[in-house]
This record gives sequence, structure tokens and C-alpha cells, in this order.
Amino acid sequence: MNLSRLAWTAYLFGTASVSSIGLAAEAQEDSSERTLQTVVVTTQKTQESLQDVPIAVSAFDGEAIDRLQLTGGPDLTKAVPNLSFTKGQFTGFNLKVRGIGVDVVATSGDAGVGIHQNDVPLQSNRLFESEFFDTERVEILRGPQGTLYGRNATGGVFNLITAKPVFEEFEADAALTYGNYNTLKANGMVNLPMGEKVALRVAGSLTQRDGYVDNIVTNNDIDDRDLWSIRATLGFEPTDTFRGWLLYEHFEEEDTRLRSGKQLCRKDPLDTSFAGTPIAFEDQIFTSQGCLSAPLDESRDTVNSVATLAGGLAVQVGLLNGDAFTAPAIRDLRTIAAGFDPSYQAEQDLWTLNLSWDMSDVLTLTSLTSFNETSVFSVEDVSKVEPTITFNDLSAIPPGLDPQVDLYNAVFPGGVVNDPQIGPSNLYTVADPSGDTTEAFTQELRLQSDFSGPFNFNLGAIYVDYEAGNGELDGYYFISNALTGLLQLHNASLAAGGPSVLPGVPFPGSLDESNVDGDTNILNSLNGLGRNYFRTVSPFELQSTAVFGEAYYDISNELTFTLGLRYTSDEKSQKNIPTFLFTPDAVRPDPLVPVPDPATELALDGNVDGIFKVEFEEVTGRAGLDWRPDFSFTDDTLLYAFYSRGYKGGGINPPQPAENANAFPSTFEPEFINAYEFGTKNLFAESTQQLNLTGFYYDYTDYQITQVINRASVNFNVDAELYGLEIEYQWTPADNWLLSANIGLLESKLVDVFAIDVLDRTSGNSDFVVLKNPGNYSNCVVSAEGYATVLGAIAAGQLAPGSTAGLCLGSFAGQEAAFGLGDVSYVDGDGSMRATGALTPFDGINKNLNDNNLPGAPDTTINLAAEYTFPSIGDSNWNVTIRGDYYYQAESFSRIWNTPRDEMSSWENVNLSIVLANDENGFQVEAFAKNLFDEEVITGAYLQDDSPGLYSNVFLTEPALYGVTISKSW
Repeated sequence: MNLSRLAWTAYLFGTASVSSIGLAAEAQEDSSERTLQTVVVTTQKTQESLQDVPIAVSAFDGEAIDRLQLTGGPDLTKAVPNLSFTKGQFTGFNLKVRGIGVDVVATSGDAGVGIHQNDVPLQSNRLFESEFFDTERVEILRGPQGTLYGRNATGGVFNLITAKPVFEEFEADAALTYGNYNTLKANGMVNLPMGEKVALRVAGSLTQRDGYVDNIVTNNDIDDRDLWSIRATLGFEPTDTFRGWLLYEHFEEEDTRLRSGKQLCRKDPLDTSFAGTPIAFEDQIFTSQGCLSAPLDESRDTVNSVATLAGGLAVQVGLLNGDAFTAPAIRDLRTIAAGFDPSYQAEQDLWTLNLSWDMSDVLTLTSLTSFNETSVFSVEDVSKVEPTITFNDLSAIPPGLDPQVDLYNAVFPGGVVNDPQIGPSNLYTVADPSGDTTEAFTQELRLQSDFSGPFNFNLGAIYVDYEAGNGELDGYYFISNALTGLLQLHNASLAAGGPSVLPGVPFPGSLDESNVDGDTNILNSLNGLGRNYFRTVSPFELQSTAVFGEAYYDISNELTFTLGLRYTSDEKSQKNIPTFLFTPDAVRPDPLVPVPDPATELALDGNVDGIFKVEFEEVTGRAGLDWRPDFSFTDDTLLYAFYSRGYKGGGINPPQPAENANAFPSTFEPEFINAYEFGTKNLFAESTQQLNLTGFYYDYTDYQITQVINRASVNFNVDAELYGLEIEYQWTPADNWLLSANIGLLESKLVDVFAIDVLDRTSGNSDFVVLKNPGNYSNCVVSAEGYATVLGAIAAGQLAPGSTAGLCLGSFAGQEAAFGLGDVSYVDGDGSMRATGALTPFDGINKNLNDNNLPGAPDTTINLAAEYTFPSIGDSNWNVTIRGDYYYQAESFSRIWNTPRDEMSSWENVNLSIVLANDENGFQVEAFAKNLFDEEVITGAYLQDDSPGLYSNVFLTEPALYGVTISKSW
């Protein structure tokens, strides 16, 4: 932690020890009324003060959201203990509570923290992109949730409650913000009464700003924002016992948002010799992994393109002579050199109908129906680095001297590749569009009692029908003009009666010619069917039903027993659509037709139709006690202890790569958690102080983790233990003062986990080396003795240059005796001794990961805040409020291997605001600053696999933002 920064912050906040804001608390102007006020929440589906709920929950009403500068989902990190938030690689995000989130990357995967709006579970949502507006409150529940909410959640629940119409009153408000980066924000609301029993509330929000990132190639500011939302809610209450509301919300974004951050790498150069033996260039090209393992702050190089799928193949066919990126990398994380600016489009339409009927004085039936459509599509330059070497230009060689040169010049005149998607260029370029469209229907019913006796209940049932990946351009793409050039050269060679350029591909492959005009707008130039680019898509369907509820029994006036149970049935299906890079039309006329996989499908459901189906059924629940003792030293105390059994369904991995049908399991297992939680909530000192404490212990089985294998995100399961403490404290020490704090302490560790680190496949054993597979550009491990022997045979003329390509392909496996070699042994991560042939390739040596931390689980989070409102002067109705917020997050890791490359440094954030307000006329002016010291924070890092070169994309917080907001309410 920066001591000078901490000292400055301590001076700003005063000498008092303060804690985080978990409530919307405020000091009353009258000292006799100087007490803390709490938010009324519905976490248990009934209105209660937050201090009366025996659950670890943070809640913020609309006023607190503004006061804490909680613009959207990422800002919640700075206000909730043991919560972290980072952008994800594929248009998603990872919201984590107590270290539990969504480390699975799969269309069929479920979130660890459930995202809800008005209690509706949103399997797909725009929480990362959209901003809060016209919000009644936000609730964040910590710990497994399944007996109160429609969908399972092992980590917690985020629930956004929108403001609802008010009968018989006209209301309106408007706010306009201008800030740096030419930020313009506008939002407003109008509430229109329509008689005594009907009202319409319409709210909207608009955000526009310039980009945070400079693209020095196009000379444009990118990563800008242009997004808007509108929401209309019709409320009605035709009778005293029947009421409801109908909501429609639309969100839209179209700008240059960066989906993935800058590419970080410690370049791995080509080896020129090994064990004293020179390596010919034909063999050097298989010696680089692209990037080496190094801390992120030391990984500011460019990837060695020779070690990547597109760049390596470009070398093999003569488009390039080596690494395309030879200039020093730009170290600034907010400056890139991309060949084209990114494009980002997102949209959501959400319909929600809530109907409530008082069946009697003690029973209420509620129906909650929703339909949600989302779409997102983005495209950007993968490397974000301008190549320094162009494609080879052989036009100076006279025709007729070499038929291969003549063919090359005919296909690539002047060394230019005319790619149908990227356009004509002589520079090596890689793009990776990513898109997804979803549809979801949910129907939930609840029956809730309000008996006067000791027993009450809350019962619910839900049905979810969800589809994803069925859009025309859905999926993840890997587009490169080098790959296109390879296919063009292959087709031209076959047409001229020459040999196949692509090994094992005897037929010409089709190009995606949807962009025949040759512009550079990839977003509008895909039909999704081309064989000149890589595409992975997994159309997915989910049908989920659940019955859940809780029963409450008052053992005494002070002691209540709660029992919750849940039955869940998840049916998941996914079309098996293998990737089709270079696949000839003759082999697969329609690449989107599911391909049967008899071995897998027979094991799953016995129906061989190219659709993988899995089902999961579980009974889970929770039980516990909450006690309200009458302590003399507190004004109000709640003690509670609960045990919860949580569950999250398993899923289906992406299709197996064609070149390796057994690269990874076809499915991954569900998660289970046994959670123990103890807490207390207290008010004391005449309700001027509040202290909430929560301790927890998690026994986690089969937590879902992803790793990229052969360009596909593959998921597997690990066991873990987590435990921690959360402290939430508030104090109003004098009139108009509010001091607050929250502290989250967390320990997470893996249990009995052994796995290969793709950044260190040899596990530091110098008896082995890592080489590149020239077929799929994955990496393999072979013995150093075997590698040296093959190099020696090449140097002696016994083998042709380039023969080391056969090592990862297994060409020499079993021929150890012919080279005078035998087996070599090594100690695996579990301590066992293993042996392999000296010329036999394998994936790598397992590491022992026991006691390593889970990713995205910092052991400490701290939020300190101080707020003071100056008394009104004279008869003036104007008052001034000054507020400061300080946040600290300890270091964490991006992967379970916990290597220096995975470490993300600790970071701090300071927000300030000054508000001039006149409550009588509803006018307010606020000057604000977020991230005052302009900290450049890496919140997450996503490691790519072998074929792109093992680089990491990093994701950043926003830079320093400041501005002025003027608002008026009526």
C-alpha cells in the first residue's frame, strides 16, 4: 500500500476509524434525531429493514447510489466487502463474491453470482455495459442463494430494483452531467398518474464520451461510449386485493468499446542453438512459444508471430520470413497500434409482468413473467500492434524462372493479400469477432403467508427456457489475412495442377466472399460460413424447473428457526458443431450442421444426432437460527447462524478439435458448496453506531475453471476451501457527520489439485523442452536428450532440415531404439514417478496446486468513507455536503497456478464529491472526481492458449474522471 497515499486519505477523513457503507445511512440535522437510517429491502420477499434480515447483504437506495458514485456494475467493487469485478474475454464479465464467480467460459455455464432485475434471473444481461438509472435500490446478497431466488447461485445474488410508478402523483426529475473526455450524460424520469389506480413511469439514460485509449495507427481515440436506455413501467391496482406492473426496457450501445484489453507478453525469441548444436531456420520456427512466463509489469513486449497459428503458417508458405513484430512495444496500457479501430454493438429488450393477488388476509400469490432478448457483437485487432515487416514481395523476380514464384505473384501481386473480410493489405493482420444472441423466458409463482402465529412460509416455483448461440453470426472468430492467403495459394495450386499447400486437404476450400468490395468493415462482411477463418459456435438450450421455499418458525419472541429447501432440474443441450478452418466444401457442405459423436452421445443419452444433452437434478437448502437478544449494551441486536448447501449445474465443453478428438472432456461437472455462516447486526449508542459482523467457511467441490486448449475455452473442476470475515461499521459522531467503513478478509485455497501449466509445461525440469506442433500450433513436451539427438542427426545430414516438426506430431515416437535412446523419467505433481519415451511427445508435467488461491479472490478489501453536511446558513434552504471514499484491494491472481504472470497488484481508489443542494426546490449541483489519483489498475488478465502465442489480455479500471452534474426534481 502507498503510505503517502494512505496518510493523505487519513488526513482527509479525519482521525476516526471508519468502515464501509453497506446501507444508505444518513445523519439527521436535529441532534436529538441523530440516528442511522437503514434501507428497506425485500431479500426475503417481504419488506424488512436491512438490520432485520439474517443474511449478509449490502443494499443501496437511489440516493446512496448517487452519493457513492456507483455508476454501474463495476463500481460495486468499491462499496461491498469481499466483492471483485472484472471484464471477461468474450463480451462477458466476472462478478465475484467471496471469491466465487464465473470462472467457467461456456455457453452452457451458469453464473456463480446470480444477476437479477426486479427478482427476474437474467442468464444473459448487460450489467457490465449499462448504467444505473431511476433505481429504487440495489441489493447484493453474499453466500449461496437458492431457496429465495428462482435460479441457483453459489456465490451470491445481485438484484436491481427499478423505481415503480406512484399513483395519484406527478413526479419528474432530470440530470445532466458534463466531464472530462467530453463526457455527456443525461437521465430523467416522469411519473404520470392516470386516474387513481393507474400510473405510468418513463425513465431514460444517455451516455456519450470520447475514448480512453489512443490508436496511433488510425489517430483516433477509441474505447469511447455511446449508449442509451429507456424504461417504461405501467402500474395498476384495479382492486384492493389485486395489483401489478408491466415493464419494458430497451438498452443499446454502438461505439468503439474494447472488448479485450491490451495484449501483454514477454517475447520468446527463436532458438538458434541447443546443447551446442546450431539450429537451422527450418527448425528454429518450432522453438518459440510466442510469450514466456513473466510478471505482467515485465510483459510489455510483442508476441513472436512465428509461434502463432496464422503467423507460423505464413512463414511456412513464404508470406513472411520471420516475426512480424520486431519494433519495441508501446508500454502505455492505454495506447495501442491497431490496424483498424474496434467496433462494439450490444442490445437488450426486457419485458417483465408482475401480478400480485391477496388471496386472503394472510396469503398472497405473486406471478412474475419475463421475456429477455440480448445481442452483442464486437470485432477488434487481436494484436493491437502494427507489424514492422510486410508480406514478401516477389514481383521483382522475372516470370518463368520459378513456377512457385510465378504462382505466388499471381495470388499476391506486390505482396498484397486481398482478404475478403480484412481488405487488401501487405501487413499481417489478425481480428477476432465475437458475438452472441440470446432469448429467455421465465415464469415464476410465489405463495407467501403472513400468519399471526409462530409459523410462516414462502414457497416458489420457476420455469426457465433459454437459448443462445443461434444467431447468424454468433460465436468466436479468428480471422487473419495470412490464413486467407494460405487458402488462396492452396486453391490456386490445385487449379494449376500443382500439389496441395495444406497437408491433408486435397480439395479446394471456399472463401467467405461476403465482402467483395474489399472494405475493412469486418462487422458487415461475414456470412459465418467461410473456410478461410476459424469459427467456434455452440448453439445451446436450457430448460430449467425448480421448486423452492422457506419455512419460518418462531420458537420464542426472540428466536426463529428457518428451513429452506430446493429441488432443481436442469436440462441442457448443445449442438456439436466442430470448427471448420480450411475444411473443404466436399467434406462439409454446410458447416453449421451438427456432427454426430457416437462415443460421447451414447455415453450421455444414447441418441446420436449431433446434439449433446446433459441433465442435472439436485436437492439443496439451508437451515439456521436467528436470535434477537435483549442486550443492555445495544439498542438492537440480531445474531444468526446458518448452514447452506449450494449447487450450480455442470455443462458442455466446446466441440473437440478435428485434429485431436480426445483433447479434453466433452462435459464438466456441477459445483457443490457446503457453506457455514455466522453473523451479528447491531445498533448501539442510541442508534448512532452500527456494527455488522459476518464470518463464513466454504467447503467447495468441483468449482468450475476454464483454460484455453486448441483455441477453445475448456472447463474442468477443482476443489477448494474458503473462509473469511466481513466487518461493516457506521457512525454518526455529531450532527451532519457520517463515517462508515467495510472490511472484507478472505482466504481461499485449492485442495488436491494437480494440473499442467501451459506457461511452464516442463514444470521447471531442464531434462525436457517445449516445442511447437506445426499442425495445430499447440505446444508439446519432449525430452531434451531426444531433441538434441534429432538436431544432431539434422546437423550430420542424416535428417533433412525442418525434421524437428515431426517431434510434436509423434513422427519419432516408438523409434527411440533406432536412435540409441530409451525412456526418460520425471516426478509428476502428485509425487509419482512417470516415464515416457525419449522421442515421445506429451502434454507436460503436472504441478501441485494445493493451497494456491482461487482467481479473483483478494484476501483484503477495505472501503473508508467520510461525509459532512454543512448546516444551512440563516434562512437559506441550501446546504453543502462534502464526501470522500477510499478503497483498497489486495493483490490477487488471474489463474489457479498463481505464477508471477498471474499476479495482479494491489490497488487503491479515491473518490471525492461536493454537493450543493436545495431540498425545498429539488435543485442540486454536484462536482465529482472518481479515481482521483488516476490509478491504472489491472482488474483481470486472460491467458490465451498456445496457438495465439500465450499472451495475456488485461482489463483495466477507468482513468481519473471528473465533472459536474446539475439535477432538478419536481
